Amino acid sequence: MPIDQTRRGFLGAAALALFLQPFPAVAENLRDVTPKAAHEAIEADPSIVVLDIRTPGEFSRGHVKGAINIDYYADDFAKRIASLDPQKTYVMYCQAGGRSHALMRAFSKTEFNDVMHIPAGFSGWRREGLPYVD
Repeated sequence: MPIDQTRRGFLGAAALALFLQPFPAVAENLRDVTPKAAHEAIEADPSIVVLDIRTPGEFSRGHVKGAINIDYYADDFAKRIASLDPQKTYVMYCQAGGRSHALMRAFSKTEFNDVMHIPAGFSGWRREGLPYVD
């Protein structure tokens, strides 16, 4: 029997509610951090890879120094993320936390084991007065 519209609507609402929940600490090394904590980690360890998953237009208006831009909306987004080395340490952000939150949930189902997520996004980074490239 096909899924009727009511059931489909319920399933969609349930998926949305799950997405909007705070990121559960699946592993100690998949974690939310403040912009300041991310900045301190990047300064202390130059091997950390900074991922900016905003659009190229957003990226061009300012980004964390050294960040790699992988557009969340690009057709090759999943392929580019999958090509990253899961053994490296990452700091990841978007503009305000929505896109990066979704990616963080996806990371929890992969071999990536050291990802710092900035829920406040680049907006939070700028609000805290941290350095960035124009």
